Amino acid sequence: MNKQRRHLLRMLGSVPFLTAASRPERLLVSYNDDYAPYSYIDPQQGGGQVLGILPEILDPLLAEIPGILAGKQGLPWRRVQAMVQQGEADALCTFASAERKQYAVFNRVAVTTLVPHLFFSARHPRRAELEAIRSRDALKAFHLVDQKGNQWAEQALKDFPSVEWTPGHDAIFRMVMAERGDLHVSLSPLVTLWRLKKLGIHSQVVSIPAPYVAAEVPFHLGVRLSHPLATEIAEYLDKALLKPAVARRIEDILKRYGGQA
Repeated sequence: MNKQRRHLLRMLGSVPFLTAASRPERLLVSYNDDYAPYSYIDPQQGGGQVLGILPEILDPLLAEIPGILAGKQGLPWRRVQAMVQQGEADALCTFASAERKQYAVFNRVAVTTLVPHLFFSARHPRRAELEAIRSRDALKAFHLVDQKGNQWAEQALKDFPSVEWTPGHDAIFRMVMAERGDLHVSLSPLVTLWRLKKLGIHSQVVSIPAPYVAAEVPFHLGVRLSHPLATEIAEYLDKALLKPAVARRIEDILKRYGGQA
């Protein structure tokens, strides 16, 4: 057990259990409806049910919290963030950016972690140079494409001289394939490969790990600051995530979707 894990266990050992009130507090978690396999809605299944890694991890954990009635919904990502910020929804699971911390309390233990990769066209005329990138400085020599509102990219790539922002995720790869941009730094190869297969171009794109940008990007649950039990929910979730049985269950979920814990 590493030092950080021991510290968290000691810190959370005194976390009081929430008491089940006669009228439980609502906890409506909003998910991105188009971020497969982490969260998505499959229109072919109907019913608007939110599927994916994040709800599979969080649903049973949130359901165990006394005094909380947890629910979920899937919406476009911009709307998800706006609804939590405005108090129309209660929580979201994402990268805890500085901006998001202004309106949400984030738990400490990562719900899951994503591993950034470079993605670029296999036909790129400078493919050999792209494959040889091993540093942030080398990456800065290229024109990057990313989605506006990502916040991780806007924070991590703010010192890059050439980044073009698109309104949607699919537009990123259309630009890369049309050579209107050199490459995309994706938070997760799982997300990008899922989308590339959907677009029918996965065999035309090269994927390379990019640890020099970030070794990993943790996702945490953020509960709106105005929720009466925001801090208690975050602390309760931290304690649950540190349990070995929960860690094993998360690992099994990730393996089913082609990822690693």
